[in-house]
Amino acid sequence: MESLFFELGLVIISAALVGVISYYLKQPLILAYIAAGVLIGPFGFGLVHDIETIHVIAQVGIMLMLFLVGLEMAPERLKDLGIVAFATGIGQVLFTGLVGYGLIALFGFPFIQAIYLTVALTLSSTVIAVKLIYDKRDNNALYGQVAISILLVQDVIAILALLALTGFTAGSFQFDFSHFGGVLLKGILLSAVVILIARNLLGYLYNKIATSHELLILFSLSWCFLVALLSELIGFNIEIGAFIAGVSLASLPYTFEINAKAKILRDFFITIFFVGLGAGLVFSSFGPLAVKFIVLSLFVLIGNPLIVMIIMGLLGYDKRTSFFTGLSIANISEFSLILVAMGFKLGHLDQELVAMVTFIGILTMTISSYFMTYNNWLYTKLRRFLTIFEFKKVKTRLGNIKTGLKDHIILLGCGQMGQQILEQIKHFKEDYVVVDHDNTVIKFLIKKNISCIFGDVEDTELLNELGLENSEIIISTLTSPEDNLFLIKYIEKIPQAQRPIVIVTSDTGREGLELFNRGADYVILKPYLGAEHIHQINRELYQLEEESPLEMVQEIAHEKKFKSDNDYAKVLHNLNKLRLAEIKQKIEKRHIQLKPKKH
Repeated sequence: MESLFFELGLVIISAALVGVISYYLKQPLILAYIAAGVLIGPFGFGLVHDIETIHVIAQVGIMLMLFLVGLEMAPERLKDLGIVAFATGIGQVLFTGLVGYGLIALFGFPFIQAIYLTVALTLSSTVIAVKLIYDKRDNNALYGQVAISILLVQDVIAILALLALTGFTAGSFQFDFSHFGGVLLKGILLSAVVILIARNLLGYLYNKIATSHELLILFSLSWCFLVALLSELIGFNIEIGAFIAGVSLASLPYTFEINAKAKILRDFFITIFFVGLGAGLVFSSFGPLAVKFIVLSLFVLIGNPLIVMIIMGLLGYDKRTSFFTGLSIANISEFSLILVAMGFKLGHLDQELVAMVTFIGILTMTISSYFMTYNNWLYTKLRRFLTIFEFKKVKTRLGNIKTGLKDHIILLGCGQMGQQILEQIKHFKEDYVVVDHDNTVIKFLIKKNISCIFGDVEDTELLNELGLENSEIIISTLTSPEDNLFLIKYIEKIPQAQRPIVIVTSDTGREGLELFNRGADYVILKPYLGAEHIHQINRELYQLEEESPLEMVQEIAHEKKFKSDNDYAKVLHNLNKLRLAEIKQKIEKRHIQLKPKKH
């Protein structure tokens, strides 16, 4: 126990230290965690020896991740994306499998090894894609939803492949069809029973305990583990059991709270997974396989995205969505590593081949992390070449935006805050348009006959369609600093006299002040709103004199009181007050007048 505590502590400490370095170097954190594992593993300083136990703990992270992914799979979303996910997922597996098998056969691998390699190279990492998609807050973007749906299709295929291996005994190639069929039937029955219980019983229980956030998350996690354990008992896989548990709760109105609380645990255990992956590396010699390793890695990194882009192009999706989705699966799966490990235990594969697949996994996971992190930058560089993948008329953007808009308000993001702002805009403005990258939100707005369009702020083609130079005010409720900086930089291209007023939001005072200094006209600091409201109430009740905004800014700047984010928030808040006068002058210069809505 002491040894496990010591080694687990080393895993967490090394991940934090290397992660901080990676953060300041602006490198993907996943790469940092793998590097930390290599450093403390047998190839590095040899500080961690009980790799198997670390992997068992890390498996909890994969299980929680699939549970949370299942929570996102509400019936209406499955209905919207089912055809695309099925067609693209199955198509990608078939085409990648065929091309991959042909490539592998050229290298002269025996048939059974070629089959293992083909399946391993066909599957993509759900862990990598989901983590980065959520980190970039793209889980509601169309490409994020399609990518996650494709990966879930792949995961089902991976589970079937692993189940198929249960029909073999060590050293034998005889397949037991009856055992495989029995396990599969049990899995289907388990799914049906779990969903029925969730719909008829759990909904009632959740209504009773929903007021206790502690009980809500504890009960949800217990349900996840219960279904995962039942899944393992019948010979199924605990990860797919956790996914079934998540899907069974997806229709309940508490998924947002569950997701928000459980993702902290998920991130913790996923970090252990990547450190364990690095620590478990065995740098054995596979010199004769070096050329094959390079070629097959390039096939995964380039071939997988190309195949997805071709399929999605044939389905009528635009090049940007296809490109981002393709980059999301440019790696091999953690299930691929499990698959070849089982093949080694059964005597179907040798150690060199297992090592080669492991290194393909590490390489493709690392490079694809960069692909996804910088997908917008890559798209900007390659956009003109990607048109060849639009084989048919591209589906029109989802939305009902008005044509010929002028002096209009553009609202970017229609979440909880955006909806409140929209209600206000509707009372005093006729010409406005809402932009959101959640197609569920856009469909809802279309039903309400609200001028809206589906899209992402970093999509320059969308920004061109919006006619920013003719707009009056742009309000961004997006809290990603990268998104807001991209918007500000794009607007800098518009002549000064035509530039709209830009209002953005921020979660921290430090980031907000940077946005202000980069050119935002006004920055809404979300954590400061409540405190400012209370301050206004106290000022009215106790007849307090309001401090001069300029004096407050000068005082903090002169005494260099920037010791906490609160100091940045105070300066930003007072700069906003000063900026309001400038905004009014800007409006008067452009002779812009708010046109009351006609009744």
